[in-house]
Amino acid sequence: MDISVTDKLLGVFGGTFDPLHIGHLRTVLDVQQALALQQIRMLPNYIPAHRQKPVLEAQQRYFLLQKALKETPGLVADDREIRRQGISYMVDTLADLKQQFPQKHLCLIVGGDAYRDFCKWHQWQDILQLAHLLVMKRAGLANQQNKELQQRVTTDKNRLLSVAAGNIVFLDVCQLEISSTRIREMIRQKQSVQFLVPEIIRSDLQTLYEG
Repeated sequence: MDISVTDKLLGVFGGTFDPLHIGHLRTVLDVQQALALQQIRMLPNYIPAHRQKPVLEAQQRYFLLQKALKETPGLVADDREIRRQGISYMVDTLADLKQQFPQKHLCLIVGGDAYRDFCKWHQWQDILQLAHLLVMKRAGLANQQNKELQQRVTTDKNRLLSVAAGNIVFLDVCQLEISSTRIREMIRQKQSVQFLVPEIIRSDLQTLYEG
């Protein structure tokens, strides 16, 4: 089974994207290339379950994401969490995606910090019934203490194809030390964020966050 020629896997990457920055896009691109994913759906939260309320409204963040991804093949802005409103629980999002794409094996992309706290997520066991986990690995990533999760870790990427959900794969990515919080602060201080955010949305961000 050759993972390099399949279209069976569908990547899923959620976040506040407040704002979207180059660090988000670089790591997602690494995941896309590592597994030859034809599509990764990027979903702005409406109300994030594990973070503070975003500065920008959901529709603004979705517009910026859509604009930034316009010329990036395979990366798709998805507004289903915004349309659903309420707290954006990933288990609900994955169930909705599975209904839309019943033949696909969903692959939920998470960072190392999210994986460390994964057992605190709403209905995390159900998430593993709906999707695989792709953990973006970085230096110093803490070991997951939950035995069930440890048992699901595999280095065999073909298991993502042979089983519909429930496997955990670690992927090495280029993680840039860029944070949305820092970018917002730089804009408020009227500092340039050139090379930190997609150039196509830089002027929009400066206008939206300066106030």
